[in-house]
Amino acid sequence: MTQKKRPARGGTGTKKPAARVSPKHGNVHAGRHSRKKKNRVLIPVLALCALTIALGVFAVSFIIRGTRHNQEAEALAVTYSTLVPEATAAAQVLPLPTAAPTAEPMPRPTAEPTMEPTAEPTAAPTPFAYLPVVYRAETKAKRIAITVDDCYQPENLKEIIKLAVKNKGRLTLFPIGENIAKHDMPEILQACVYKLGFEIENHTWSHQRVFRLSETEMAEEIWKQRRALDQALQANYQEHFFRLMGGDGVGDQRIHNYLSQLGFLGIAGWSYSGSDAPLEDIKSTLAPGMIYLFHTTDPDTEKLREFIPWVRAQGYEMVTLNELLGLESNALSALTDDPMPEPRAFVTDYHTQKKGDYAWIVVQMQDRLREAGYLKMDGPSTGYYGAQTAKAVAAFQEANGLSVTGEADEATQKSILGIDG
Repeated sequence: MTQKKRPARGGTGTKKPAARVSPKHGNVHAGRHSRKKKNRVLIPVLALCALTIALGVFAVSFIIRGTRHNQEAEALAVTYSTLVPEATAAAQVLPLPTAAPTAEPMPRPTAEPTMEPTAEPTAAPTPFAYLPVVYRAETKAKRIAITVDDCYQPENLKEIIKLAVKNKGRLTLFPIGENIAKHDMPEILQACVYKLGFEIENHTWSHQRVFRLSETEMAEEIWKQRRALDQALQANYQEHFFRLMGGDGVGDQRIHNYLSQLGFLGIAGWSYSGSDAPLEDIKSTLAPGMIYLFHTTDPDTEKLREFIPWVRAQGYEMVTLNELLGLESNALSALTDDPMPEPRAFVTDYHTQKKGDYAWIVVQMQDRLREAGYLKMDGPSTGYYGAQTAKAVAAFQEANGLSVTGEADEATQKSILGIDG
């Protein structure tokens, strides 16, 4: 029995002839196959590129964030190189001094026969001249000087500096010597001098009333502050002004003598104390040539937050004392390690001492008057010529046949101190 052949599934039982593929169709098919192969290669490449780009974008954003963080940190750094964009334009930048070249050794000279030295006559003290005491500048220009004393609070000082620079101003600082080496003060002062064009001046080493001190102690108070500042700046810095504690002692001849010996140009007073007045009273005094006194205390910093921008809004320029008075900037030179010079001799000026005066010679008179029983005073002699001292001087004058005025003229001073002539 013949078995029928089962037709192929899905077919009719008759073998279907293979379809003819045209050359054009074959080329299309081949092209698709080629593109599939290319896509299999291209897709991973594109994915890798996309990953690389993403990583690049992330890295750039990280760098930008890091840069912004660094910029913010630098803005708060004590170097103040990026305090505000206006700093560069506003500051009078002073160059950092370079070290002096080392001298070449000189040949040793041939010894000469020893000769007896001839005695040179002792030079007579030169005529004495008092330094100017500056309370205000004579000018019609809308310029003032804001001075900042003591500098006990470095964080407040930084804020005050930023306020000044932001408002195109320059300050004059009077730091106490003991504060100069504390915290980050050296970096602050370097930035003030070398980058911002500020001025630094002398306000004693330890905030002493120097007119009460002996001549050597008085000289140390001035010299030690100066050397501390030189060390902080790593340069010899010629200060121009000295500010007395409380402004007391401007008539003390020894102070003027030593300051002049060290190259100072004057004693700095002030026109108005911003530390002792409310803000509205301070504003009411604004006028050309004014010298304002502030400190780094919290209350003074709060006043300056408003006062400094307000001064600029009134069309005033805030300048250093040197600029206000038409003087050159404090000179810089290579750092040296000089010993403190002893105060030079001077011809004593026995100008009349009277109520309200502060001076070392008043201390000496008070000591003698106390010893003689004319003056009773608790504690050490103050150097202040007050009512008690005037009364004691009058009693001494009457007892010694002098003109009774209560004021100590030359004759009275010499008599009280036991000086002949």
